[in-house]
Amino acid sequence: MKPLDHNLKPDGSALSGLILIDKPQGPTSHEVALRVRKLGRSISAGHTGTLDPMATGLLLLLVGKSTKLAPFLSSADKTYLATIRLGLLTDTLDLTGQTLSEYDGPYPSSEEVQEALDKLTGPVWQMPPIFSAIKVKGKTAHKAARAGKKIDLPARQVMAQALKLIDYQPPLVSISAHVGKGYYIRSLARDLGQALGLGGGSLSQLRRLSVGSFSLAEAGPIPETFLELQNRLVSPRLAVNHLPELESSWEELVAIGRGQSLPWPQNPPGLYKLISPDGLLAAIGEIVEKAPTIEKNLFSPEGPFLRPLRVFMPAQGAKITL
Repeated sequence: MKPLDHNLKPDGSALSGLILIDKPQGPTSHEVALRVRKLGRSISAGHTGTLDPMATGLLLLLVGKSTKLAPFLSSADKTYLATIRLGLLTDTLDLTGQTLSEYDGPYPSSEEVQEALDKLTGPVWQMPPIFSAIKVKGKTAHKAARAGKKIDLPARQVMAQALKLIDYQPPLVSISAHVGKGYYIRSLARDLGQALGLGGGSLSQLRRLSVGSFSLAEAGPIPETFLELQNRLVSPRLAVNHLPELESSWEELVAIGRGQSLPWPQNPPGLYKLISPDGLLAAIGEIVEKAPTIEKNLFSPEGPFLRPLRVFMPAQGAKITL
């Protein structure tokens, strides 16, 4: 491949894929995406799950038309290595916030800590941090909190598949956490301290180790050149490697490109990625038992149906653009 002339701003409009970044401490996830956008003209980029500025580790960044895949990656399970300061409660639930209360001992045993973690494992109702990106009446919660406004965030049901004690040097406890979508490790810090009768806890360090099937071992630093970004991109097809594949004909893809739902009795209900005859990701679709409500888009009244959710091709032809 002929090297790009980096004295010129390259055109990133044709780029599409996923880049795995080991985010350092300091920048926000949005700032990391902005750095990637500045590597060239027409580059669009967005992350699939926020890491706080103090947190490090795996950040998935979608580039170009692959940003349409964000909903199918943001719901993936995640694993973390977290260090929690037991007995220290701050307004942000981490060490960057203002201290609300502090416990000075004695501290529970390691067995008691693991017992508390076991009780917090599984489906639980969790109160999100008020300093978070959750929207409240159209406004981001952390902005309202910093403005001194009272924030009332309802508890949400989340899943912790596994919470394991790794090291314990009171008041610091290190744990590994395998959690589902919408789970806040900062909330876990508070809840663990409260469950142990210490008034709360705050996050001291956090490192994300995996997102879905992607591991931190596969990640690299924030790219510094357009060519580095280009060379490190994971293809759109592999970006959603957790979804089963369906091979599709050009005729089917033309119909799907027009937004039509197709009878599809050969596979069970669920999410699928549709692959074109030349091996590229053409669309994300969902097989449903009943016909969609828009009857004009149906070839037949018989189900089950494959309905398109994200399409990466023009309606008028079979040219794949992703």
